[in-house]
Amino acid sequence: MSKFSKLGATALALALSLTMVAPITANAQIIREYERDAKGNITNTTYRDEDTKKSMSEKDGYIVRDASAALSKDPKYFYICTNSYDEYMDFETTKDVARFENFKGKKGLKVKVIKKNEYTDATNTPVSRGDYVDKDGNEFYKNIKGEIVKLEAATAPKNGSSAEYTVRFFAKKAGTYKVKYTAVLKDGTTVEKSIKVIARDDGNAIKSVTYAGKVIAESEDLDKPSDNRLWTKGYGYNVTNSKKGTIRVTMNKDFKLKKIEIGTPNIEKKTDKNGVETQEYAKQNSSLDTPGNTGIDWDWYDEDLIERSGVTCKWKKVKNGKKIKLSKVDDSAVGKSIDPKDTKFESKDTSTTTYVRITYYDKKNKKTKRTYYTINLVQK
Repeated sequence: MSKFSKLGATALALALSLTMVAPITANAQIIREYERDAKGNITNTTYRDEDTKKSMSEKDGYIVRDASAALSKDPKYFYICTNSYDEYMDFETTKDVARFENFKGKKGLKVKVIKKNEYTDATNTPVSRGDYVDKDGNEFYKNIKGEIVKLEAATAPKNGSSAEYTVRFFAKKAGTYKVKYTAVLKDGTTVEKSIKVIARDDGNAIKSVTYAGKVIAESEDLDKPSDNRLWTKGYGYNVTNSKKGTIRVTMNKDFKLKKIEIGTPNIEKKTDKNGVETQEYAKQNSSLDTPGNTGIDWDWYDEDLIERSGVTCKWKKVKNGKKIKLSKVDDSAVGKSIDPKDTKFESKDTSTTTYVRITYYDKKNKKTKRTYYTINLVQK
């Protein structure tokens, strides 16, 4: 799988780099919308595919176990970089498939299974759990053909066998190659599957991200990394003394930039019943967590950010090629107890962090994707 260099300066930046270092998900972005009561408690969750617009809501009786399988289309194309041995894609069986076999590429593309995990269930017990349940209690799953199938006892797959594969692709020359493989179904029949692999000198979606004319992220698929990186003595990469600067994102062919958003850590102070004060990251769209306010929480985007680092942000959309101001919010005291009766606690970090969230569109696969980067501002 194509990778993307993050050149981060902090441990958090390294954590965020997983967004692009890990294989790009095979599914479109699933939005989770939360409805809350007056006390901020979640009363309903709606799952919606950002691109297909299909949705399922718990208040309508749906139980969603795999939202991507239930709502999203499978990809038809996969991008790689030429002359790179670090291009790989993950394949996972559907509930009607026991395993995959015979991964083969046409001339010019080398295909090799570098990891596989095959589980064989010999109990012959019909599968009873689908990808989602409708309001009438019926179970459904997506089969190998991409069809949504009702899970009925008479026709259900006869065992719980499953498998996952990581397949590496290598091409010397740019071009579009077809990869074929065989799905062995649990009923003993087979289905021939394929995906097109597009090889390019730069196989990544985002070519570069710059701040104040300096590179904060660039494709690892480039022949040579840039010497024009954002760097500050004593700190390293992605740290700057420049409070303001132009943010610019350059996309590669077949990918369209949808929006750039700048995030500032969203911190709120709280005092417990004993008068002990703490600083915490606010909940997503915290206005909905205030008694007396109800509504739908639309700020679902930074769930990955929260899961990886615990950070929540206030986001502002900015135009590509326009100046931005870096955050001066110091979150070094987050999670620290401050007892005014017994302890005097002060904290100041050596830099503050600004988050950059980039949303883009894969034209060939018709899928929206997004990733995060960080820029740190020196605190003098």
